[in-house]
Amino acid sequence: MLYPLRVTPIYKTAIWGGRKIASLLNRKLPTGTNFAESWNVSGHPTGLSIIENGPLAGISLQEVLETHRVSLLGPHANWNFTRFPLMVKFLDANKQLSVQVHPNEEYVADRNLTDAAKAEAWVVLDTVPGSRMTLGFQRPVTREEVADALENDALEEILFAREPSPGECYFLPAGTVHSLGAGIFLYEVQQCSNLTFRLYDWQREDENGNRRELHITQALETLKPEHWNSEPITPQKQDACREILIESPAFCLDRLTFSPNGNTTYTLSCAKSCRVLTLISGELEVENLEKPLQKGDSVILPASLGNVTLKSTQAVVLDAYLPQIQEEN
Repeated sequence: MLYPLRVTPIYKTAIWGGRKIASLLNRKLPTGTNFAESWNVSGHPTGLSIIENGPLAGISLQEVLETHRVSLLGPHANWNFTRFPLMVKFLDANKQLSVQVHPNEEYVADRNLTDAAKAEAWVVLDTVPGSRMTLGFQRPVTREEVADALENDALEEILFAREPSPGECYFLPAGTVHSLGAGIFLYEVQQCSNLTFRLYDWQREDENGNRRELHITQALETLKPEHWNSEPITPQKQDACREILIESPAFCLDRLTFSPNGNTTYTLSCAKSCRVLTLISGELEVENLEKPLQKGDSVILPASLGNVTLKSTQAVVLDAYLPQIQEEN
């Protein structure tokens, strides 16, 4: 039987990255380099997680999927996953990101793309005064209107920007036009894909007067005008410890909150789906895990574990998992 799996984070640099992964998560990172992302759990070939604890230490998450598929995925083992399906990250937007969009399954299949569809969700963890994120548009639009706005350098006039607050959660189905602004640090869970189409890059130029590559045709084909209005999610309280944040066909996300005056022990069922737990504050003891999770740590709980006991007096935990399979009558 499998056991709780720790994996080694993978760090990604980008022009928009900063140093908050080090300062907010207490990570030891090389000096002099800005890091945009910490891929805490990834089955993607461009950044593949390696197991760091127990008998499987040193092998990749892809190898675990291939050799222990049923134990890892449980009821979802028969789903058409060629990679571990849940990807968990921290993002540090030290500078404004491009305006971008991710494709859905239909577009990926129709174009025979080598990467996968990508829906994602954000939980905002830290901001600075004036931080803004772009999500969709100020009003319902058509693809033709977006194309005309690009042609006339007027896209910024129809994009919708908001000032987020720590703790807010946003769901971005594939096709949602979005951009993170400077000063935002967040947790992200997504489908296992690294496929992004840049729609717009704020007319930025590098020191040589060059602009970054855009993918306007693909982005316009991919964007879903119906996702123009992206409001923060209203959590659904389940019990004293658990809130449901996201329920989607791609993944689900809950938030667990422990406190000395409330729940200090919680039994988590993994039988219907593997889980990826990520600690965003405090310390958490996980049954059969050799040492507690600290802020910024993630652990994969295979489906074969069944019930797993969690203990803490102060932890806040994000719990990502796959949607429940509907039983046939």
